[in-house]
Amino acid sequence: MNWFFADRNRLFWILQAVGWLGFFFLHIFSVSTLFGGSYEDALTYSVTSATVGFLTTTLFMRPAFRFARALGPVTMLSIVSATTVLMTLVMSAVKAVAIMNIFASGPAWLAARSSKLGTDNFLLVLVPDTPSNLFLLLSWAGFYFGITYYLTLRAETERALQSARLADQAQLKMLRYQLNPHFLFNTLNAISTLVLEKDGRHANDMLTKLSAFLRYSLDSDPLQKTTLAEELRALSLYLDIERTRFGDRLCFNAEIDDDARMAMVPSLILQPAIENAIKYAIARMEAGGRIDIAAKRDGDALCMMVKDNGPEAPQNPDVLLAETSTGVGLVNMRDRLHHLYGDACSFSLERSEPTGLCVSMRLPFETREEPWTGMRKSA
Repeated sequence: MNWFFADRNRLFWILQAVGWLGFFFLHIFSVSTLFGGSYEDALTYSVTSATVGFLTTTLFMRPAFRFARALGPVTMLSIVSATTVLMTLVMSAVKAVAIMNIFASGPAWLAARSSKLGTDNFLLVLVPDTPSNLFLLLSWAGFYFGITYYLTLRAETERALQSARLADQAQLKMLRYQLNPHFLFNTLNAISTLVLEKDGRHANDMLTKLSAFLRYSLDSDPLQKTTLAEELRALSLYLDIERTRFGDRLCFNAEIDDDARMAMVPSLILQPAIENAIKYAIARMEAGGRIDIAAKRDGDALCMMVKDNGPEAPQNPDVLLAETSTGVGLVNMRDRLHHLYGDACSFSLERSEPTGLCVSMRLPFETREEPWTGMRKSA
């Protein structure tokens, strides 16, 4: 069943073929026998009706409906209605022309209908056939949009479930780090040193930051988005604690545009990049360690960057995203962004010059007042 729904284009052709084949058999056992009389004429009439319907919906209605789906509801409904009515007239006309040219009794049929309706106008002669053809195409349109929106909902549900799973992994990773004895030991040891040195003010400041950082980490819901300003405040607490451990070995700089501060970002999205920089760059340097964070708005996108100057960044940073690498946090960042934004975002790793690693990401710009509601286009 998953294979059946996996490829939308393949699904369309399967349903299109099965649907019109079913229409052919229904038509031959009901309508066409009344018209054609003989078996050969009935078969020809049914084949003609099914073929005309198949070509009409495939060549004209499907492209028009795919175009309309990307527009607003009112415009979409107008295009769908106009297309269906127009194709109903076209289908009626083509079937009438086919009857007159394929069947020997076709001209007599046309003359009889013209006499009955009291007109020789070709379009008016088609009026009796219009309701059935309109019902047929309206049914096709209903199935088309019903299946399309079901597949869209199904895909969005799968992405939401996958995003939830990835977010839960990020939260568990964060909780594990919070409870890491090494992290707590070094933090508490630094506070103890301040107390022994009778530097009560700095010791109290460190306890306050540790408490605030742990509280934020525990309260943060990875399924929700937060402003970049709130994320930076939490990262500042984290980095202040780590600065106590590394001292002058860790320098932190943030260049954040004013309009980027209110942008909504996935909760804890920058944490893995900062942690990766400290673990694999700053911790291996004797002095001069530096982490830079930058964020700016670029049109409808938010561009963010986390860069360090560690000496051991690989020549090809993409190896950090391989399944066998130790950069689990970076892989998690990439996958979370992909499942939250699809093709609307990008994530990349680059080697900084002369040394270091740069983590760059680009995602849709959104605020609390104007959330991003984009959807990936379907086939």
